[in-house]
Amino acid sequence: MTEPMVRSTGLTRVFGSGDTRTVALAGVDLEVAAGEVVAVRGPSGSGKTTLLTLLVGIDEPTSGTAWVDGVDLASAGEAALARLRSETLGFVAQDFALVEMLTAAENIELPLRITRTPVAEREERVAAALEAVGLTAHGAQRPSELSGGQQQRVAIARALVHRPRVLLADEPTAQLDSETAKTVMGLIVERAHADGVAVIVTTHDPELVVLADRVLEIHDGRIAAPARPAAEVTMTRRMLRGAGPAQHPSSSSSL
Repeated sequence: MTEPMVRSTGLTRVFGSGDTRTVALAGVDLEVAAGEVVAVRGPSGSGKTTLLTLLVGIDEPTSGTAWVDGVDLASAGEAALARLRSETLGFVAQDFALVEMLTAAENIELPLRITRTPVAEREERVAAALEAVGLTAHGAQRPSELSGGQQQRVAIARALVHRPRVLLADEPTAQLDSETAKTVMGLIVERAHADGVAVIVTTHDPELVVLADRVLEIHDGRIAAPARPAAEVTMTRRMLRGAGPAQHPSSSSSL
C-alpha cells in the first residue's frame, strides 16, 4: 500500500490556558494521497488555517503527529524542515507573504534560488509561472504596485514554481474574481493530477469545492468527511478537460 503524502494522527492545537483556553484543533486524523485534491471548508475560526500551519511546520501541535512525504514534523530538526519546505512543500498563506522589495518575478524566483536551480532554467520557469497565472505583463512590478488579487496570484505561482510534491493553500482564491478563481483552481487541480501533487486547499467558495476530489468539513476543530460520489468526481474531471484554457489568466502545463 502506498504511503500517503500527508498524514496526521490525533493532531491537536490548544491556545492559552484556564479561562482563555481555546481548542483550535481537536484530534484531527487525515490522509492525503499523491495526486489527490482535498478541499477543507468550514466557518471562520473552525481550525482550517491552524491545520495548514501545523502541516507546513510553521506551528507545533499540542499533541498528535503529522507526517509530510514520510517526514515526522515533530521530530524533524530545523534543517530537515527547511529542506522539506524548499524541496517538497508549496505553501500559499492568506497574507501572501511576498517580499516587498522584490518584484513579482523575483518573488516567484525565490524557491528556485534556494534550491540553486541554474539561471537559465530559473528564468524559463518563472516566465512560465507568470504566464500560467496571467501576470506576464506584471513581472517587474513590486507587491505594493499590484492589486490584492494580483498579489495572490504571485503567491500561487511562487508556491508552484519549484514543482512541489505537496501543496497547502489557505484560501488561495479569496481575492480573485470568480472566473479567475476557477482558472487558478483549475491550474492547481491540473498540476495535482498530472504530476501527482497532494493538495490541501481551504476555501469558502462552493464553486471551487466541486473541483476537489474530496471535501472535508471542519467545525470546532474536528473534521468530518462527507461522501463524494465517484461519478461526481469523474464528471468534474471531464468538465475540466473539456473546458480548455481560460482567456485570463492563461493555463500552462509547463509550470
